[in-house]
Amino acid sequence: MTNWKWCISLAGLAAMPALAQSSLTLYGRVDTSIEYANFGPNHVVRMGTGNLFATQWGLKGVEDLGGGYATIFKLENGFNSANGAISGNGSLFGREAWVGLNGPFGGLQAGETYTILHTSFVTYSLPGYGAGLAWGNASNNFVQPWFLRTSNTLRYTSPRVAGFLLRAAASRGANGATNVPSTLGDTYGAGLNYASGPLSIDVDYMQQKFSTATAAALTAASPTGTGNYALGAISYDFGFVKPAFIYLRHRGGPDVTTAVASAYSNPHNDLFEVNATVPIGRASLLVSYGHYRKIADSEGNADSYGLRLDYPLSKRTVLYTGAAMVHNGEHAAFSINGAGGGAVPVGKPGATASSIVAGILTSF
Repeated sequence: MTNWKWCISLAGLAAMPALAQSSLTLYGRVDTSIEYANFGPNHVVRMGTGNLFATQWGLKGVEDLGGGYATIFKLENGFNSANGAISGNGSLFGREAWVGLNGPFGGLQAGETYTILHTSFVTYSLPGYGAGLAWGNASNNFVQPWFLRTSNTLRYTSPRVAGFLLRAAASRGANGATNVPSTLGDTYGAGLNYASGPLSIDVDYMQQKFSTATAAALTAASPTGTGNYALGAISYDFGFVKPAFIYLRHRGGPDVTTAVASAYSNPHNDLFEVNATVPIGRASLLVSYGHYRKIADSEGNADSYGLRLDYPLSKRTVLYTGAAMVHNGEHAAFSINGAGGGAVPVGKPGATASSIVAGILTSF
C-alpha cells in the first residue's frame, strides 16, 4: 500500500470515534410563492418568500460528552429566495445563534434564540405542513418580533415529568450599550406546558423593559417601563380535526399609541386566534380567525381571516395555496405576514388587506 493510502486510512480511523459521538447537520428550507396582494386601495402581483417556513439555512450540532450530557449548538440564517438577499436585520445568523448543554437536568442555551411566547405561538397557531405562526394564521399578523426572539439570552427547558415541562428565559436587551437605557429590552419569562396524548396546554408569563420614547428620540436618559405578557393556549387532536386556541394579554407600564421596535414598546392590547387543521387525504386544510383589541382605542382593533390548503408531494416538498384577509379599524394598519414576515403594508390606517397565494416549500 502506498504512503498516501496509509495516510488516508489512518486519518479515517482517527476520525471514527469523533463521528460516532458527534453530529453536524446542514439543513435548510426554500419557500417561494406567487402572491396577489390588495392593500387598499392598491394591489400588486409579486414573487414572495417564506410563507409556511421562513426561507433559511443553518448548521446544528451535538457532541456527546458522556454520562447523559451533550454540547449542542445552532446557527440559522434567513434569506429571501426570490432575490437571494439576507433577510431581517442583515445579520449572518440573525434567526438563531446559540450554544448550550443537554443533560439529565434538561437543556440550557445561550445566545440569540426564541422566547417562551414564540414557542407557544408556533405550537397553537397551528402549522399544517408549515411551522406554525405562518401565512394564514391570524396571530402571525398581530404579534411583534421583539417579544418573539431575543439576543443575549439564557434559556432553560426542563425534562418532562408526569406530562409537565417548564421553560424559562432571561435576556439582557441593551447588553451594555451606552446610547439607550441600560435596561432596555431586558426580558424575563417562564412557561409551563402539559401534554398528554392528543391534549396540550400552555401557560406563559413574560416581562420586557421598554421605553415610551420614539425611535428618533431614544437616548440613554429615555424613560422606561415594564410590559407584562400573559398567554394561555390549548389544543386537542381528535384525528379528523385538530382545533386550537391561543390568547395573549399585554399590559404594564405607561401605554403607548404605536409600536416602536427599537424601543420595544407595544400598545396595551389583547389578541387571540382560534383555528383548526383538517386532514383531507394527504392534504391539510388550515382555517383561522383572530382578533386584535387595542385597549385605549377601539378604532385600533382588527380582525384576521385565513384559509390555506397544504399538499405534500413528498416528505420534503409541499405545495400550498390560500386566501387571507385583515379587516382594520380606522386607526389600525395590520397586513398579512408570511412565516418570515414580508407583508405588503396597507396604504393607510383603516384599509383592508387581502391576499391570495400559491407556492412551494422544499426542505433539505
